[in-house]
Parts: sequence; C-alpha cells; structure tokens
Amino acid sequence: MDGTKSPPRLRRSLLIVPGNRVERIAKAATLPVDAVVMDLEDGVAPAEKPAARAAVGEALRTLAFAGRERIVRINAVGSEPYHDDLAALDLSPIDALFVPKVESPDQLRGLAAWLEAKEGERLRPVEIIATIETPRGLLRALDIADATTRTTALFFGSGDYTAATGSAVTERSLAVPRALVVAAAAAAGIDAIDAAEFNDVRSADAARADAHIARELGFAGKVVFHPNQIAPVNEVFTPTEAEVSKARRIIAAYEAARAEGRGTAVVDGVFVAVDIMAMAVRTIARAELAALRRS
Repeated sequence: MDGTKSPPRLRRSLLIVPGNRVERIAKAATLPVDAVVMDLEDGVAPAEKPAARAAVGEALRTLAFAGRERIVRINAVGSEPYHDDLAALDLSPIDALFVPKVESPDQLRGLAAWLEAKEGERLRPVEIIATIETPRGLLRALDIADATTRTTALFFGSGDYTAATGSAVTERSLAVPRALVVAAAAAAGIDAIDAAEFNDVRSADAARADAHIARELGFAGKVVFHPNQIAPVNEVFTPTEAEVSKARRIIAAYEAARAEGRGTAVVDGVFVAVDIMAMAVRTIARAELAALRRS
C-alpha cells in the first residue's frame, strides 16, 4: 500500500481490555466506543499470554463488533512474545495493530513488510497505531510516523513515558511531549491519540477534563480504561452543533471571498484565511464521521 493512505476513521474513544478476559471483550463490543483494543501486552501476565492469544482469536471470529474498529495490541517489536503474537493472529478480522514502545522507524517497516506478505487480498490493509511512550521514541516521532503508510495514528503512552523520565502525570509536565506527538502526527497527516485519564479512572468528570486538554492540544481521541470514561470522551471529541454551524459559515464565507478575488473573510468577528478554513473542513469531516457512527 506504499504511497496511499487509508480513509479516515473515527477514533474518539478506544477501549483497551485485557486479551485474556473474554467476558470483558464481549462487553466492550456492546459499548458505545469507536474501537475495542484487545491487549496482548502489558495488561496480560506472561503466563497468560498464550490463553490471551486464543481468546482474542475467538473473539474476533465470533463477536459482532457492529462497526467498532477491531484492534489488537501486540507485544513490542522484536520480543519473543511479539513473534508468538504474529504466529497466532488471523489477520482477516483485524482492522489495526496497536504497536507498543516504538523507538525506530525500522521497527514499523519490518512489521509492514510482514503484513504485506501475510494479509493477502484485502480491500483495506491492516493499519498500524504506533505508540510513542519512551524518550527515544518521542525524539524520533516524526520518522516513526513517516515509516510506513500503514501507520494511521500515533498514540502517546504517558505512563511509560513518565516512568522513564521521572516526570509527574500532570497537565503541565505532559504538555510538551503531548504537543510533540500531535505535531509529528499532523506532519504525517495521521491521527494523534492521547493516553487515558488514569489518576481517577471511574470519574466521568476527570475523564471529561482531561479530554478537553487533549482536544485543545490537537488529539483526535483518547484511550479509555473504564466504561464511565466513554460518554464524556465521545462528547468532548464530537463537534457540537454550534461548532459545525460556525464551520459551515466559515467555509461559505471563505469560498465567497475567493470567488470575489479575495483571500480572507470575517465570520463572527473571526479573521478567516486558508488556515482557519482547513480547521473548519476538519470539523465538518469529524462531525460527519460521528453522525455515521450514530446511524
């Protein structure tokens, strides 16, 4: 799939569940999330990984995900569990692989080559969500994002990042790494996905507040850990009717200005040029994806 990009997906909320917890995967497939991430990595003890691979395979074959993106988080590229993951996975029902601890573009190029050889004829190739969760990975985020056209999102893993740097898990301490992940994703034309709010996982208010911070920085969505986080995260990352209406006015005014030979316009007191126009187009696109998800 070199030289091409997969069509955009709606990734406001990605619920991650341990791969060995069959009942939790089944429950996740009924919740109003955009994606279910079945975990074979940190959420599964080493002794449980074989059982998790079998359970994830069974879930992918038998559960009706009803339009939710089906994602499997594999183990770190090059590790022994990684090779076991690839040997066990049936790619046909998988939409994307969530790849942890990416520090080099070569890691993704190798995985992409393996996918190319194994997936056969598919209308939409298996995508890659690359995790940036180490200092080395952060400093190479753009190279990682550009490594393969299969990569359609970068995920910022704040837990491992703060463990490596010794920084606190606060808005201030995470502002720079979050912004760098967003910048790398934007430069590559892909999504940026933020880590879950894990200081108070049962609190909808905490999830909402953290989601607002992430959206202001430019993230497209967040991983969620608990069902209470789903509704507030979806709400924050779905454009409101007022935002959509304003975006439509911006687009109409800008197009009218261009037709008159001008490059700018003013809408509701906002100076509109090509950069604001691009933001308005993105708002409309995300609103349309969200509307399709509800239908």
